[in-house]
Order: sequence, then C-alpha cells, then structure tokens
Amino acid sequence: MVSRYEKFTGIEEIMAIQNTVIDAQERFMTAQDRRREMGKELATIEARLKELHAEMQNTMKGDEKYLHLCTEEHKLIIQERALRTLFSDAEREERELFATMSAAVKLGHERERAHAERNKYWYIVASIFGTLLGIGGSTINNHLKMAEFRELMEQQMARSASVLYTIAGGGTASRADIADAMKTEFAYQEQLANNLSIMQNNINALINKQSSLIDHLNHREHVIENQIRDLKRLIAVSSQNSAKSDAQLAKALSEVYHELEEADSERDKIQIVQPSGALDANQILTGLGILMCAAVIFGNIFGRIS
Repeated sequence: MVSRYEKFTGIEEIMAIQNTVIDAQERFMTAQDRRREMGKELATIEARLKELHAEMQNTMKGDEKYLHLCTEEHKLIIQERALRTLFSDAEREERELFATMSAAVKLGHERERAHAERNKYWYIVASIFGTLLGIGGSTINNHLKMAEFRELMEQQMARSASVLYTIAGGGTASRADIADAMKTEFAYQEQLANNLSIMQNNINALINKQSSLIDHLNHREHVIENQIRDLKRLIAVSSQNSAKSDAQLAKALSEVYHELEEADSERDKIQIVQPSGALDANQILTGLGILMCAAVIFGNIFGRIS
C-alpha cells in the first residue's frame, strides 16, 4: 500500500534519482582520490629525476656511478610515461563522472520541482473537492430538514383542523373530549417548537462547520504556497551551490594542469642544461692541457737556449 502511494505521488521516482546521485558522487570521489594519488606519485618521480639530474651534473661520465644514475633515470622516465598516461586516464574519468553527477543533480532538481508543482495542484484540487463535498452535504441535509419541516406543518394543520372540527361540533362533543383535544394540541405544539429549535441549532452548527472548513482549507492553501515558495528557494540555492562547486573543480583542475606544465618545462630545461654543462667542463680541461703542454715546450726551449 505504501509502495503504491509512493509510486502514485512520485516519491519513489525521486528516491531513485537521489540514490543515483549518491552513487555518482561516491564514484566521483573514488576517481578523484585515485587521481590525487597518481599526482603525488608523479610529483615524487619528478622530484627524484631532478635529484638525479643534479647528481649527474656533478659526476664524471667515466665514473661507474654515472652509469647507474643513467640507468635509474631511464627507469624513472619509463615509469613517468606510464604513470602520466594513467594520470590522464584518471583525469578523463574524473571529468566524465563529474559530468554524470552534475547531470543527475540537475535531473533531481527538475524532478523535485515538478513533483512540488504536481503536489500543489493536487492539494488545490483536493481542497476544492472537499469544499464542494461539504457544501453538497450541507445542501442535502438542509433539503431533508425542510422536507421534514413541511411534513410536520402538514400534520399540524391536519390536527388543528381536527380540533376545530371537534370544537365546532358543539353538542356532539363533551367538554372532556374538547379538553383532551386541546391538551393534545398544546403538547404537540410544544414538541413542534422543540423540534424546530433543535433543527435551527443543527443548521447553525452545520453553517459554523462549513465556515470553519472553508477557513481551514484557505489556511492549508496558504501554508502549501509558502512551502512551495521555500522549496523553490532551496532548489535555487542548491543549484547555485552546484554551479559554484563546478567552478571550483574547474579551477582546481586548471591549477593541476598548470603545475604539471611548469614541472614539464623545468624538466626540459634541466635536460637541456645538462649536456651544455658537460661540454663546458670538457672545454676547460682541454684548455688546461694545452696550456700545460705549452708551458713544458717553452720551458725546454728556454733551457736549451740557456
């Protein structure tokens, strides 16, 4: 019975959409955590590559350590490429899940708004139907009371005519019969007055109930309008918050892309600077060797001359 009521009123559909939003949010949070972990691993590898580049600049190429550093650099570069591919896939998955979650949230807001509007119209129709039903019941009751009143009046007129006929009989009716007829008539008149008083009280009570019912329906309609207005305001606020969260996520993703681009540019600069530094050191050593040879030759020449 409850499930049928929820299906008829649309609550079941709204609950299903809410479950979809919660599931999309959980998957989005999982993808976001995985992307952050990959970003941390990628940053660790890039930091280690910077350290290796610094050590390779301070190590001679003929040293065995230089070979180990090159081997480690090669392994780290391969890991970096694979991890960067996974990081790109994680970012794409995160964006897709975020788009899915946003679409589910917007769909939920639209369905809630439609459900609120539909319930508002149902409440108005129910209020009008209840008012018409109360007015119809009061009309039927008044009609029955008036029919009963007409029947009582006809009976009263018949009794009055019978009493008058008995009184007009004169010698044919005794005083005792006339007195009994008058007492019966007075008792009936008193009972009729009591019945009319009770009928008037019932009519007044029905009128009061009808007025209170109309006032209650007007109050409920006013309360429903206020609730619908508050619900629309909450939906508007939640939509603004959703837009703000979209902007914040886009800003965060742009910052991550900017940091990755800066890291790539710094690594490229380090790789470019490394061979030029090695070339400068070789040139310096070659120049020193030439100067030493020249000094030895000139020393021998001056020794022979002396």
